[in-house]
Amino acid sequence: MTAPGRPGSLEAPPLSTEHDTRRFSFSIPPWAVALVRVALILMILGELYVTARVQLPGLLHPTDLGTDTSNYFAAAQRLNAGHNLYGPLLATDRPVPGYPALYPAPILSPPLSAVLWRPLAALGDVSMTIWWAVDLAFVAILAIWFALIGRRVTLGGLLVILALGLPIAWVLAVRYRYLGYHSPISIAALSGNLNGFITGLCVLAWWASSRGRPWLTGAAAGLAAMLKLGPFALAWWLVVRRDWPAVKAFAATVMALGIVGLVGAGLDANLAFARLTLSAGVSPSSLSIAWILHTRLGLDSHIANLGTMAATLVGLALVYATRRRTRLSFLLTILVVIYCSPVVLVGNFALLVAAVAPWVVPDRAGAAVTRRPASVGDMATRRGSLRDEPAVPAVPAVVRRP
Repeated sequence: MTAPGRPGSLEAPPLSTEHDTRRFSFSIPPWAVALVRVALILMILGELYVTARVQLPGLLHPTDLGTDTSNYFAAAQRLNAGHNLYGPLLATDRPVPGYPALYPAPILSPPLSAVLWRPLAALGDVSMTIWWAVDLAFVAILAIWFALIGRRVTLGGLLVILALGLPIAWVLAVRYRYLGYHSPISIAALSGNLNGFITGLCVLAWWASSRGRPWLTGAAAGLAAMLKLGPFALAWWLVVRRDWPAVKAFAATVMALGIVGLVGAGLDANLAFARLTLSAGVSPSSLSIAWILHTRLGLDSHIANLGTMAATLVGLALVYATRRRTRLSFLLTILVVIYCSPVVLVGNFALLVAAVAPWVVPDRAGAAVTRRPASVGDMATRRGSLRDEPAVPAVPAVVRRP
C-alpha cells in the first residue's frame, strides 16, 4: 500500500510544516527574482559607499583613535604590557576617547576579546587594518551571498534590513538625509566591531543545527557568547529545542574559553569585568529599550532602565512559546541578542542578517532535535519556494503493509 499521493508513487503530498516555505497563491517569474537580487546587491554596495564616503568617512581610517579596531588594539596592548585591561589607563597606554567621561571602562567587551587580540596586536598598527579589512569583506560577502541565494522571505528580510536607516533616524530624532543613511550592514562592515563576526557565528550556529551537527552548533554559540554577552540567549534557544548535545557543547565551549580568558587576561581583569557587568554602570544608548522608554514614552529613567530586563524576559518567553516553529523562534532569539543589552548601536542591527538565515538554509534536523516523531509531511519532499530554485530532496515516506 502506498502513501496517498500520485498513483504508484511512494511520496506523500507535501504538507504545510514548520520547515516548508509558506505557499503563495502566485509565483514570481525567474527574471523578476533575478532583478530583485541585483537590486539588493546594488543597495548593499551603495550603502557601503554612502557610509564610507558621506556619512562616516572616519571609518575608512581604522588606526585612528576612538575606532573599534583602535580600542581592541589598545586593550590587547595593555594585556601584553601587563597593564589594567579595564582601567585606569597608564600614561604609556594607547588613549581611548570617551573614557572615563562617557564610558565606565576603556573596553566593554569580555576579557576573551582582548586575549584573542593579543597575538594580532603584536604585529603593530597594521593589525588594526587587517582586522578592519577582514570584517569588511566578511560582512559584505555574507550579505551579498544571502542576496544571491536567498529565498523569497530572505530577500524581503534583506530589503527590510537595508531600509532600517529610516526608522532608526526617526528613533534618534534626526533627519533622514539620504538613502543609505544609518545603514546597519555597512556600519557593521566598516566599523570593525565584533558584531560582524558574531553575525557569522549566529549564522553558523543555525546552519550546524539545521544539519544535525550539535557540537558545532554549541561551539559557535558559545564562542559568540564569550565575545559579547548577548548571544547567551542562543543557549536558551538550544534548551527549548531540547538539543542537549548542543547545550553540552555550548557549556563546554564557554568553560574552555573562560579558562583561556582567565589565563590570558588574569584573575583581576575577569573580576573587573564581573563588577562592570553587575554594577549597571553603562549608560543606555539611543537605540536601547531603556532610552526609548525614557525619551519617547516619558518614563522615569529608573523605571525605564528596567525595560531592558523586562524585554529580555518577554523575548525569552516568546522563544519558548514558538519553540515548535524553529525559524520564528530563532528570529526572536536574535532580537533578544540585540535588545538584552543597554548598549544598542546601529551596527548591532546587522545581526538581523542572521535572523533571516533560516530561510536561506532550510532546517533539515528540526524535527529530530525537538524529539517529536516525524510526520508524513515532515518527510515529504520540500519544494523550492521560487521557480528558479530546485526542490530540496528528502527521504520519501513509505507506509508499510500490515
